[in-house]
Amino acid sequence: MAAALLSTRFGPELGDFLLTRVERSNCNGNSPWKALSLPKFSYGQGCERVLLRSQLGAGQTLEQALLVSSVGNDARIWVNGHLLRDFDPRTGFDSTSQPLLLELQPGILRAGANEILLQLRSGLGRYSRSALGRIYLGPSEPLRARYMRNLRVGIQGAQFAVVVGLAILLTLLPIAWSRQRDSSYRWFMLAALSSGLYLWNMGWPLRLSPSMLWHFTAHAGLAVALWAMLRYSAAVTRPSPACARWIDGLSAVAIVALLLMVTVDERWVGVVGDSVYRLGLLTQLLFLAAIWWRQGVLQHPLGRWLSAAAVLNLVLGIADSMRIWQGAGSNGAPYLVHWGILYLLLLMLVGQVKGILAALAAAEQSQQLLGRALDQRTLELQQEFALRQQAEQARTLAEERQRIMRDMHDGVGGQLVALIGQAEHGNLDGPNLKQQLRRSLDDLRLMIDSLDDACADLGVALGMLRQRLQSGLKNLPIQVSWHTAQLPDMAPRTPDEVLQVLRIVQEAITNALKHAQCRQLLIKASWVAGWLEISVQDDGVGMAGGSSGRGLPSMRLRAAGIGASIEIAEHAPGTRVLLRLPQALAGA
Repeated sequence: MAAALLSTRFGPELGDFLLTRVERSNCNGNSPWKALSLPKFSYGQGCERVLLRSQLGAGQTLEQALLVSSVGNDARIWVNGHLLRDFDPRTGFDSTSQPLLLELQPGILRAGANEILLQLRSGLGRYSRSALGRIYLGPSEPLRARYMRNLRVGIQGAQFAVVVGLAILLTLLPIAWSRQRDSSYRWFMLAALSSGLYLWNMGWPLRLSPSMLWHFTAHAGLAVALWAMLRYSAAVTRPSPACARWIDGLSAVAIVALLLMVTVDERWVGVVGDSVYRLGLLTQLLFLAAIWWRQGVLQHPLGRWLSAAAVLNLVLGIADSMRIWQGAGSNGAPYLVHWGILYLLLLMLVGQVKGILAALAAAEQSQQLLGRALDQRTLELQQEFALRQQAEQARTLAEERQRIMRDMHDGVGGQLVALIGQAEHGNLDGPNLKQQLRRSLDDLRLMIDSLDDACADLGVALGMLRQRLQSGLKNLPIQVSWHTAQLPDMAPRTPDEVLQVLRIVQEAITNALKHAQCRQLLIKASWVAGWLEISVQDDGVGMAGGSSGRGLPSMRLRAAGIGASIEIAEHAPGTRVLLRLPQALAGA
């Protein structure tokens, strides 16, 4: 790449059109004309005239052009007394030298002797200079080709580099804002901004500040850009602290040398300052190349590419410095360092993008691993839940089995054992046997009904109890009324709770039939402020009809076991058994 860029400094020879008869004098006209060799480059304020002579034949006066390889904006040009270019009156433009092409209209040149006069005026300020490169007079086509090539490679190339640098800044700004912990983005953006400021100086003659301040700002921007690139490299590669101190020191020396060059009104200070400034920048590039070469050896993805880019900038910087000092640039060769800066910025951008892509790939891989881990954990939890559900079902089944066994033992089993004992002692007559067997059968039916899923609703359970008892009550001389159908939809109860409620109601009905001597019996269920109230009320003789025995204590024990309360009291006429238990609605 360096060879390709340097090759743009050369092209078809224009030696046949080079003007060599050159003289100089001051602008006041009080000094004699003296011979001068172009190119010329000088510091200091002042004004001078340059006179060139050319001998043309009769056929050489048409379609001619004047090519000045390098001239500042503060220059007037006459050809045979015709003013072709005047001083630039705008103060925002400085005297940075650029190539100049003037197309000569017919009638300007004449056969024989021709005179070309230039008036050069140095820029304002202590760091003022005037520059004049070689001057060619000849056919328009070859001179225009040389001028356009230099224009594209130099000025337009610098403009393109500024646009690309601005695009890089706008691209990285949101990323740098969102990743404030990563300093590499900030250093990279500072490098792009500072180098863009310097490249503006090469691409556009318009200055954003007075000439002196702009000159310092633009060249300081180049030093800051190199310092930021080195800091970016340090943030990415993490060199030793001593290397970081050298980076800061070299940048400080370059800035101080530049400051002395533009503020001290001494020619030798300007020359020394400019030399130190340029040597400082070249040394920074050497550091940059060494840092990235070391990282390339350590298998950094772009280490050797960035090292080569730093060397490219070093070579182009030397070539441009030679142009400044009228060495290789005397034939109007364009500045080239902006191409090296652009290449370095693009490589750094590629490095940042590769880092972003690597981070995204790592994030995606982590997300995939996390997803697989979550799937595995979900499967484990599902298996664990299934095992716990099986264990819970087994435990519930075992508890239900124990409850049924206990109810069978305490209820039907106890009654059958009592019957067996009475039968063995001969105390069991026919009616008593029938009554005991019916009680055992009713108790067994209650246990079976409590296991039915439909009986989890106490309203349904009471309805099934009514159905069970209806056949035994219809032949009695008692009017039995059931008011249990107006209950709301209630939350389900456990089989044990249902069984205990049914036993309490059955016991209350049995006691009323045996002891109350009643004509009417009312069984009622109602919903009262979050409580289910079930009452069994008769119109019999009251508590005096039979208050002893195990029936009432058994009812109270059953009620306490399910968290309910029971009231057994006379209720003129007769007795009322009121069972109250907390009950939630199904919708709640």
